[in-house]
Amino acid sequence: MAILTQSGRAAIAASIKQQAIHLAWGTGDPTWESTHEVEKTFTDDQITLDHHPVKNVTLKQGETIFISGTDYSVDSVMGIISRLPNGNIPADSTLTVDYTYATPPELITADALLNEVGRRTADEVIFCAGDENGDLITPTGRFKTSSTPTNNLFLRFTFDFDNASTQVIRELGVMVGTETNPELPPGQRYFEPQDIINAGILLVLERTVPLIRTAATRETFSFVVTF
Repeated sequence: MAILTQSGRAAIAASIKQQAIHLAWGTGDPTWESTHEVEKTFTDDQITLDHHPVKNVTLKQGETIFISGTDYSVDSVMGIISRLPNGNIPADSTLTVDYTYATPPELITADALLNEVGRRTADEVIFCAGDENGDLITPTGRFKTSSTPTNNLFLRFTFDFDNASTQVIRELGVMVGTETNPELPPGQRYFEPQDIINAGILLVLERTVPLIRTAATRETFSFVVTF
């Protein structure tokens, strides 16, 4: 059986490193992480919510608050609440349901952000290797710089104060091979959608908790992409 070797993975990382790398950010769907209170009636011992996935689900009837796992269960992925037969919820009853529309998981088939507002050129693109004492710190662990190609690329992006300064950011995407308008000023590092000729390839997609931008802050993001 043919396998992709460690050196082959390092070769892929080296090829990516030679290309234009940007971090795109976008507003996503403004209804992600929104809260809802609705009246719903159990039909065949189930309630189907208007959104999915969901989290922070509570059921109440008047002053009575029912207990998850005792009175009902929640399929958070599909947004379906089921009445448990040995619980205290009467059959066919109408209840008040409070819940949060959770941010949907990233799709492996995605090729763009839902609503991009801009992208920034990488400040650093470095070969690295995992090391618990390394000085490259990311949400996924610590790494150390490697002088030879590895299958890991450390990426750092720092946005300026005025980049998307009035937006709420909910999505991030590492883009490879972006082509920008050649008539733009030399040295420009932040690009809005109208500045892009070819968006390139979406390498990494991350949906985040809402990040409220202001002109008083700069945002720095660090990733390690493993091939």
